[in-house]
Amino acid sequence: MTNSLILLVNDIPDHVDAYEQALVRGGFRVLIAATGAEALQCAAAATPDCAVIDVRLPDMRGWDLCKELKAGPSGDTPIVLLAADVSKNSAAEGVSVGCKAWLTHPAIADDLVRVVRLVLATQESEPASPEEAVLGVRACPACAGERVKATLRMGLIQYFCCLDCSFCWRVDSQPA
Repeated sequence: MTNSLILLVNDIPDHVDAYEQALVRGGFRVLIAATGAEALQCAAAATPDCAVIDVRLPDMRGWDLCKELKAGPSGDTPIVLLAADVSKNSAAEGVSVGCKAWLTHPAIADDLVRVVRLVLATQESEPASPEEAVLGVRACPACAGERVKATLRMGLIQYFCCLDCSFCWRVDSQPA
């Protein structure tokens, strides 16, 4: 896993700098692309071990880039998507294009490294449906508030944060 090649696709210089530095500190090699077209060229030249893709790119949606990568020679490359939210709509898009995990962005750079490590270490397939992608949580276990936001989804694990009291927790789903 150390020395794995990560394709980072993002056009926001501050985010790119923070993510690249954290990934390099984490022992990864990083290819950077600012557009979907650049990302496809990078993936064709050197198959990445994992791709981290911002959903908002200047030339295409990150979702569309995921589809193109999955349809090409890099089709087995796990993808971590940086999305504005991880709602059921976002989960449905992620499942339909084969994302392995997604984070809300801007993400904390060290969290991104942790997610990339887990994605590379996990042999589980991506969630099979939007319902499996975002586990159902109705209320915060700390304050019982109902303003809960799903923040990170990986395999059978879903992280949540309460918008009322800022408490964050994880929920593990058991396979059927």
